Amino acid sequence: MAKRSPKTLDGLPDLPSSADIQKRHENNTLRTTTENKQSPAFRASQGEKIASSWDKLNLQLEEERAARIKAESKAGIVTIKMPVTGQLVEFTQQNIDVNLIDVPSANGRFQGLLDELSLSDILPSIRKEGQQRPGYLAPKPDGRFDSLDGSRRLAACRLAGIEKYIALVGDVPDADREKFSQNENKNSALSHWEQARIYGSMIERGDYKSWNNLGGALDLSPVDVARYKALFELPELYPALFTTPTDMQKTFGEEISSLRKKDEFALVAAAEDLKEQRAAAIKNGAQWKDAGDILKLLKSAVRSKPAKNVSVPLGRPKLYKVGASKVPVKHSRSRTSGAINFQINPKGLSDAEVAAVEQMILKALGQV
Repeated sequence: MAKRSPKTLDGLPDLPSSADIQKRHENNTLRTTTENKQSPAFRASQGEKIASSWDKLNLQLEEERAARIKAESKAGIVTIKMPVTGQLVEFTQQNIDVNLIDVPSANGRFQGLLDELSLSDILPSIRKEGQQRPGYLAPKPDGRFDSLDGSRRLAACRLAGIEKYIALVGDVPDADREKFSQNENKNSALSHWEQARIYGSMIERGDYKSWNNLGGALDLSPVDVARYKALFELPELYPALFTTPTDMQKTFGEEISSLRKKDEFALVAAAEDLKEQRAAAIKNGAQWKDAGDILKLLKSAVRSKPAKNVSVPLGRPKLYKVGASKVPVKHSRSRTSGAINFQINPKGLSDAEVAAVEQMILKALGQV
């Protein structure tokens, strides 16, 4: 039997009063307001996925990238919303002389180290099949173009002898160029050394007062700040020893700094020798050493027995025969000032023979 509602004396259902309805409405309103005011942290703790501004930005970048790749495949006109100004820029596909393309510093990648060895992952396919994907360029007032992405691809095209670079060309506002370039290059990570160069340039141009100030602003640990600073101070000779700069560990700058304090002359000589060996490996198509072997060889050079004292006595010069041509070189030390002199007597020698000895001396001094 169905349960009946309670009855009043008049036999009608017991209805709530107007005061009860008002109170129920206030409770519902309060509950809704409370739910709306719950913090993202509380909602996340309850299992709700909260989309941060960073997540939204990454999603937007991925959507833009997907749209670009889809548009590129059609080899037509591409319209892209700029990351800073929000302007819509139209890109058209063109074939541009590779000699008219510049890579701005905002790219971040050190162009001097892009050679056959560091580009060995993409150069063979470009030589065999040509350029398969267009790059993005922005025209400059002088008739040249700024590369906005793919500087490795551009360098590989040049090495492969490609004269015309397939590009999507658009008038990208100056305010958008750096961010656009960063977005396009994010899938090809910079090395720790290249990132350190970016940080160092920020300090040099006054974006940050010091390395500690930069570290605090970018949420870098004190250890990482010290390592990036050591990498920034690293001479270009050392990153040039690797197959690619990305092979360098973040601690490499500190390692080299320590070795330089022990015996910089021996260290530079070993690095110069390794650089020549690397060039020979490129020429011969040979495999190059890995990062661990390079560091071991540099350390070994510093641990080697130091050179003997070859100083000459005061007023008692020595005469050497240097090089294949036996060029006479006089080594002396002044009695009055103690100055050390090396003198080459050019009499009877050709200019080439004298120049060869000069080159040896300058190389030993790390000047060439």
